Amino acid sequence: MLTVNHEAVSVESDLAGGRLACPGCRGRLRPWGWARERVIRHGTGADLALVRGRPRRGRCADCSATHVLLGVDLAARRADTAEVIASAIEAKAAGGAGHRVIAAWLGRPASTVRGWLRAFATSAGPIAEVFTALSHRDGADAAGLWPAPAPAQAGRALSAVTAYAGVLAARFGVATLAWQSAGLAVAGPFFFSAGRWQDREQHELALMPDTPGGKGGGSAG
Repeated sequence: MLTVNHEAVSVESDLAGGRLACPGCRGRLRPWGWARERVIRHGTGADLALVRGRPRRGRCADCSATHVLLGVDLAARRADTAEVIASAIEAKAAGGAGHRVIAAWLGRPASTVRGWLRAFATSAGPIAEVFTALSHRDGADAAGLWPAPAPAQAGRALSAVTAYAGVLAARFGVATLAWQSAGLAVAGPFFFSAGRWQDREQHELALMPDTPGGKGGGSAG
């Protein structure tokens, strides 16, 4: 899977122009049909909606591998938008709310929210380390971008990703960039999955120079 722009027109343009790179061999991806239909829950409360969609697929011109292209507003193996998942993580990190309270607020199953929070907490150490390093490497004045220090590890991870979202926003001339969008653009669709962070070698793929989120991930901005 590869994180790309959430706008279909932009994705099609990047595929046609060979601007998306294969996550495996860095070859150019070309259009290759669509993945199976997914139903994603958007919004909360009265704004909750079920949206059906079929993610685009790309096929590498070099190694022939195919990859599902997920918009930067979606995460792999999650039935909710990245914004909703991020809201749950923020509520836990900032206010210490329990998963049942957060689930009731978001209108989601308690077990689902518990899974999101556990995955982020499990991955918090590596996430904080990677995004702190990226902020110091790429930020012109990284110190000025940091939110207030957080006592808990999950809070520190959230602060680190938020700081790097500021670095990317400054680089690409946008007012703001949501922290979850920065996380998905940099780390890929499995940013919210604990397994993504278990293999330390994967962190070397975190940011590559020609896009906001990674080399050849040119749609991800």
